[in-house]
Amino acid sequence: MDRRNLLKAMGAAAMMPMAVDAVAASPAGDDSVYELRIYHLNEGKQDLILERFRSGETKLFEKHGMHGVAYWVPTDEPLAGRTLVYMLRHKSREAATASWAAFSKDPDWVALKTASEKDGVFVKLHESTFLKPTDFSPKL
Repeated sequence: MDRRNLLKAMGAAAMMPMAVDAVAASPAGDDSVYELRIYHLNEGKQDLILERFRSGETKLFEKHGMHGVAYWVPTDEPLAGRTLVYMLRHKSREAATASWAAFSKDPDWVALKTASEKDGVFVKLHESTFLKPTDFSPKL
């Protein structure tokens, strides 16, 4: 399923109020970018990946300069129970690249992923889209 259909299924408008808080926290004219990530999961892995995010993965994002805006799970079929959607804020596109490179080599991440996926990998496909707010995005 592509991003367009996923966002339709989730109701993109329902996601945006949470993102507005992060946009409002960024000064106008900065180089911040937002990364929308969609994880299409292997069967039966949603609860496991949510626990991994809850117990340490999000802390590792912060350690590497990636700031969580929000995390969602779809409530409607066919995505319910098999998809994780989240948004990160980065200082810049270059910072995002550097953060992901450092994150992927972090021994704590490698250990967390290895231990949590001992019975099989969680993500069968992931998508990533970088976004910048428009000049007319709402500010709080």
